[in-house]
Amino acid sequence: MERNTITFITLNDHTLQAIIDNCYELGMMEEFNVEGRTISQLAYLPIADRSLIIVSGEIIIPAIKPYLHENCKIIVAQRTINYTNIREMLEIPRGMKVLLVNDGRERALDTIARIKELGIELDFHPFYPGQTTYPQEITIAVTPGEAKLVPPTIHKVIDIGSRVIDFATWIEIFDHFKYGILDLRRLISRYVHSVVYITKELSDEIQKANLLRNHLGAIVDRIEDGVLAIDEEDKIRITNQKALEILHLQGRKIIHQQAEISIPAHFYQIICQLPYEKEEVMNWESQTFFFRKTNILIDGRNFGYLILFRRASEINKLEHDYRRKQSSKGLVAKYTFSDLTGISAAFTKFTGIARNMARSSSTILLLGETGTGKELLAQAIHNASARRWEPFVGVNFAAISESLLESELFGYEEGAFTGAKKGGHIGLFEQAHKGTIFLDEIGDASAVIQNRLLRVLQEREIMKVGGNRVIPVDIRVVAATNRNLDDMVQAGLFRADLYYRLNVLPVYIPALRDRKDDIPLLVQEFIKKICNELKRPNFRFSREAMDNMLDYRWPGNIRELENIIQYLAHVVEDIVVPEHLVFNRQDKVYQEIPGSKGLELEAVYQSYVGKGFIQEVKLILQTIQQAKSAVGRNYVIGQLKTVGWDMTEQKLRYRMQLLKQDKLLEVGRGRQGSTLTPKGAEFLSYIK
Repeated sequence: MERNTITFITLNDHTLQAIIDNCYELGMMEEFNVEGRTISQLAYLPIADRSLIIVSGEIIIPAIKPYLHENCKIIVAQRTINYTNIREMLEIPRGMKVLLVNDGRERALDTIARIKELGIELDFHPFYPGQTTYPQEITIAVTPGEAKLVPPTIHKVIDIGSRVIDFATWIEIFDHFKYGILDLRRLISRYVHSVVYITKELSDEIQKANLLRNHLGAIVDRIEDGVLAIDEEDKIRITNQKALEILHLQGRKIIHQQAEISIPAHFYQIICQLPYEKEEVMNWESQTFFFRKTNILIDGRNFGYLILFRRASEINKLEHDYRRKQSSKGLVAKYTFSDLTGISAAFTKFTGIARNMARSSSTILLLGETGTGKELLAQAIHNASARRWEPFVGVNFAAISESLLESELFGYEEGAFTGAKKGGHIGLFEQAHKGTIFLDEIGDASAVIQNRLLRVLQEREIMKVGGNRVIPVDIRVVAATNRNLDDMVQAGLFRADLYYRLNVLPVYIPALRDRKDDIPLLVQEFIKKICNELKRPNFRFSREAMDNMLDYRWPGNIRELENIIQYLAHVVEDIVVPEHLVFNRQDKVYQEIPGSKGLELEAVYQSYVGKGFIQEVKLILQTIQQAKSAVGRNYVIGQLKTVGWDMTEQKLRYRMQLLKQDKLLEVGRGRQGSTLTPKGAEFLSYIK
C-alpha cells in the first residue's frame, strides 16, 4: 500500500530538524513519507503533487505560496514543548526568576504559556532580539533552541530544544488522510510512550531524591550541634534529634510547621535576633549556648536560614578532650628512616641493621659519639616497628636531676612526699605502655636508678614512688649512650647485669668523619631547612670551603655540622669561602670552649645580634651574675636604670624568656627569682 506524503516547511534548519527527529521518535516514518523543507530550499527542492503541507507558523504561508500546487492542503501546526527535554527545567526551585529566550516576542510568550501548561511554576521573563534589559538577579535562562541569543551574563542555560508538533495537529493530519480508529490508537500509543519515558525519568529522579533525603537526614542526625533549617515562609524544613532534645520536642512532628508556633517562644526570639554569619553566645533556660546563623542561598536566591547551636558546656568538654589528646600527641616519634640523610656505605650499613631490628620488640642499644643522631634513629626504629601507632616517650638521664628522675620515670602516689600532686603522677614508663621508651644518655644513670631499671627490664613491671602495688607495662626499650659501657662496667660504674640486659641488639652509629660522603648531602639539607626558617635565600659552598668541610674531623658530628650551617646562615650572603668556617679562624676564640659548644654559643650570639639587642642581653646577664643570688625583674630593671638603661617590664620579660629558652637563665616561679645557668656564665664570658 502506497504511503501518504507529508511535508514540513519551517523558517530555519534547527526547527525543521527538531520536527523530523520527533517524527522518528513517534514512529511516523511507518505511516507517512515524511519530507522537510526550509523556505530557502523551496526554490530548488520541489514538493510532491499530493503532499500535505504542514507549516511551523502562519506567518510563513505568504512566502511559500508561489512554490505550492494550486489545490494543495496547508495545515498550520500547533507546536508544544518536547517532553523529553524538560527534566533539567524541573530541577529549578519553584517561583525562581528565569529568562525565557526565543527569536521573537510572540514566540517567547507562546513558549512561556506552553511551559506553564505543563505545571512548571517559574517566574519567566521573556527575552528576544531587540530587548536589552531584564532583572539583573536572574542567573538561569531557558530557551527552545536559541542558545545563541542568551545574554553573556547568564550563568546557566537550559536548552529544551525547538518545539515539536502538538498531538492535536497529528490528529488533524490523520483525519485529513481518513485514517481509521486503529491508526489513531497507534498514534495515541506512541504519544503515551514518549510521555511514559519522561515519567520514568522523573520517577528515577524522585527515587534518587528520596534516597538522598534519607541519607541527608541520617547525616544531620549524627551532627553534634542542634540543627534547624527554616524557609522563607518561616516553616521548619530540617531538624535533627539533638535540636529536638535541647528544645524538649522529642516525638513531636515539627517538619513543615510554622517555626513561631512550633518551638519555644524565647528560643524563637533569640534566633530571630541573631546576626547572620557570626557566632554568638546566648543564654536560654539557664544554660549558655553557642549559636551560628547562616543564609540558605541557592542560585542566588534566599531560601531561608540555617541555625546551628550547642551547649557551651559541651564545647568546653570538647576543648578539654582536645587539649588532653594534643598533650598525649606530644608522645610521638616525628622521624622515620626516610628522614635520615646519607649515601655512604657506613650509613647504609647501620640503617639497614636498625631497620631489621625494628621488626622485633627486643631491647636495642644505640652506641655512638655525641651528635651522631641517636635520638633520630630511635624515633625511626619506633616508626618502623609494630608499635608505631603507640606512644614514643623519651627521657634524657643527663638532663634530669637524680632527685626528680625516679618520680618522673616511675610516677608517684598521692602523698608520697611533700609537694606531691593530688591524685599522684603517671610516670614515663606508664605513659609508654604499648609503645617505646627511649633511655638517652643511659651511661649517666645513678646507681639507684640502675637498680630500679634492672627490675623493669627483667620483669616489665614498675612500682610507683610511695606505692605498694606492681604495675605491668608492655614496652619496647631503646637505650643510647656516647660512653663506653664496657669500660664503665670494668670500673664498677655501671651494673654488669643491667648492661647485658640493655646490650641485646647493639647498633653502632659511625662518626661523621667515617661517613664523609654524606657531608655534602647533610650540608644541603641544613641550608634548605635553616634558610627557610630565617626566611632568607639559600647560600652555597665554594669548592675550597667544601674541601675544608670534608677534611675536618667533626668532633661534634652532625650536631656540630648543623651549628656551623646555622652560624653561616647569619653571616654569609651568597658563597661560603674557607675564611667563613669557624674551625679555620685564627683568633682562637673557639679554643676556649672546645668542640660544638663554641659553635652553639656563636649561633646564640648571632641570633641576639640579628634581633638587635645583644647589648641589652649582656647587661641583663651581668646584672643577674653580680647579684650573687636569685633576683626578680624589678631588681634587674632598677639596676639597669643605674647604668642609664631604661627598660619596661614587658621588654625585660620577653628578653628573659628568650634567655630561658636558650638555657642561659634559670627563671623561677613567683618570687623565686632568676639565676644564671653555667651555660649563661659561659655565654657572658664569650660575648665579653
